[in-house]
Parts: sequence; C-alpha cells; structure tokens
Amino acid sequence: MVQRKQFEWVDWSLFAIFIGSFAVNVLFMATSPKEFEHTTTQFLLGAFTAAFAFPMIFWRPNYVNPVWFPVAVLLSIGSVQLYLTWLTQVSYGILYCPLIVVGYLSDRKNAWWTAPVFILGFPIASFFLIHGGPTLIGFVFSIVNGTLFFGIGLGIQRFQNTIDKSKKLLQENQYQYQLIHQQNKVLEQYANQIEYQTLVEERNRMARELHDTVGHTFTSVIMGMDAVSYLIEASPQKALERLDILRHVTRNGLEEVRRTIHQMAPVGDDLLLSLQLAGLVNEFALHTGTKVHVETRGTEYDLPKQTKLTFIRCLQEALTNAKRHGSASTVHVVLIFQANRVELSIEDDGEGTNEFKAGFGITSMQERISALQGMLHVKSASGRGTTVVCSIPTRLEAYREA
Repeated sequence: MVQRKQFEWVDWSLFAIFIGSFAVNVLFMATSPKEFEHTTTQFLLGAFTAAFAFPMIFWRPNYVNPVWFPVAVLLSIGSVQLYLTWLTQVSYGILYCPLIVVGYLSDRKNAWWTAPVFILGFPIASFFLIHGGPTLIGFVFSIVNGTLFFGIGLGIQRFQNTIDKSKKLLQENQYQYQLIHQQNKVLEQYANQIEYQTLVEERNRMARELHDTVGHTFTSVIMGMDAVSYLIEASPQKALERLDILRHVTRNGLEEVRRTIHQMAPVGDDLLLSLQLAGLVNEFALHTGTKVHVETRGTEYDLPKQTKLTFIRCLQEALTNAKRHGSASTVHVVLIFQANRVELSIEDDGEGTNEFKAGFGITSMQERISALQGMLHVKSASGRGTTVVCSIPTRLEAYREA
C-alpha cells in the first residue's frame, strides 16, 4: 500500500544511513582494487549505483511503498552482495544497512517473508557460493548481524509508531478540548437565554396576575365607594357598614396580591370551579351594584388548579372590563362542562364597541388560555354589549381516575 507522507527526522536519518552505506561501499571498492581484481571498477561502480538507486524508487520523500521496497532491495542490493561473495569467495555484508530500512518498513503483510529471507536466506546462499563453505563462526555471525540490523529497523518502527500514536492522541485531545470548549460556550449561551426567557416569563406572569387581581379589586372598591358617597347623607349607618365591607375587600385584595407574588393560588382553590366563580360573582355584584347571573350546564367535574385559576382570571378580567369600560348593569355568566372541553361565557349589556382592540388584560387572558391549548373569542358591538368566551380542552376520564 502506497503511503504519501512527509519524511520526519527518523525517515531522514534512515535515508542518510542508506545513502551513507552506498558511499562507504563505493569508497571501500575504490581503495581496495586488489579485492576486485577479477572485474573492472567501472562495472562495480555502475552495479553499486544501480543497486542502491533502484530501491529508492519505492522509498523516497512523499512516497513510500513498503511492499515493493523489500523486493527491490532483494533483487538489486541482494544480487550485488551474492555476486561479490561468489567473485571474492568472501561473505560480504553490504546488505546490513539497507536491512535496517527493510525492518523499519516491514509489517504483518510482508514480515512473514522478509525476515527469513534476509536473515537466513543470504547466509545459506553464501554457504553454497563459497568453495568449501564459510566457517561456522562466519555463518552464525552473518545470521546474528542480519537479525540485529533487521531488529533495529523493527525497533525504530515501533518507536516511530508510538510517537505517531502519541501525536494523534494529542491532536484528538486538542480537538476534543476545542469541541468541549465550543460546546461549553453554546451551553453558556443557551443557559443565558433560558435565564433571560425565564425572567421575561416570570415578569409577564406577575404583570398578568397583578393586572387581574389589582384591577378587579380596585374596580370593586371604586364602585363601592361611589355608592358610599351617596349613602353618607341619606343613611350614615349603612355608609359605615359599606365602608367596613370595602375595607375587608381591600384587605383581601392585598392578600391576593401577596399570594400572587409568592405564586400561590387563590384561597379556596380546592373548591369546585362553579363555587369559586359564584363567590367571585357575588362579591363583585355586592360592591358594584351589578346584576350578575351565574348558570352551570352539564355535569361538573374537578379540574386542575391551573385550569381553574385561568377561568377565574378570565372572569375577573371580563367583569372588570364590563363595568369599567362598558358601564354594564347586567352580566350573564354561563359555565358549560363537556366531556372534552370546559367553556366559560361572560355576556354583558354594556355599551360595547364596533372597533374592539385587545388591551393588556385581554392579551394576558389570551396567553393564559393558549398555554392550555384553549381558545378565546371576544365579540362586541356598539349598543349591544360584549361577549367573552373562554374554552379550554380537558380529559374527563383522566380527572375521574385521579
């Protein structure tokens, strides 16, 4: 398998050893002509040059072929070594330094043949090429040298692999660190957004609660005080009684504001919805002089606290608007229970308007109902009053099981 990679310091060091062995052998050949008296120097120089140049086709900067490089060394440098051994009848070792590179490039795919061929094959071949055979010490020495140089190459390979794995692990760790750092930034931004959204939602909730409770209480008190102003001269005793009632209403309103701030439901939130609405209507009628009729249709079943609170706030807002903006004298409230839906209708005989615009109270009412997948419908006409319908889906079976 071809590898196109930049040479590192280990590769350049082995490359220098490979070239250096070529230079040493050429120098030895030039300084020892008697050793090669049976052949010409020019031939040996050409043979050495070709033998060392051929393997470099498969092992050079930016190109490494670990499969064909050992084959090239075997055919070129190995052939020259065997030729010199036959020519001089001396076991030569020009293959030792290239053998380091062979060991360095060996892997499981080619080590099964490179190790035995280079370590055992050439000493055995020399045994047959030398007349009378080499001495036992020379034969063993050749095997030990081959094993040593091949093992050096393998050791360098293991060392380089360890360095490469360490670098790769370091790069992965750095990448993971950068990824975690980026994710932490995203999480911080998300947490800040959630915190801001929570603050906005809480602020809106407080605004809706205060608008519904304070507005409703103040409307009742103002209407009651208007009535007291007429009774002061005609019936002072009744005026005092009305003032005591209004004082009680005001205190209740203050307590409800406090409960709202602490995110508490109104007093009596365990009662059925119809009873809570009836109490609210009676109090409103008493202090404002408005006639309010309440009617419950269908079989009533208990509802979640949030659903009941939403209907209560809707009724408060509708009654307050009917008196404050429409000057209504009569309000008809209908609470309808169905198997999968509860509907609250508030119809007044106030002034009404042909150009209805939702204010803060109606908008808050819409947000409350939408949060429960409900619907709000407001119908108003000049001289015909206003009708507000709040509808919230329910599951009767779930409430019965609970």
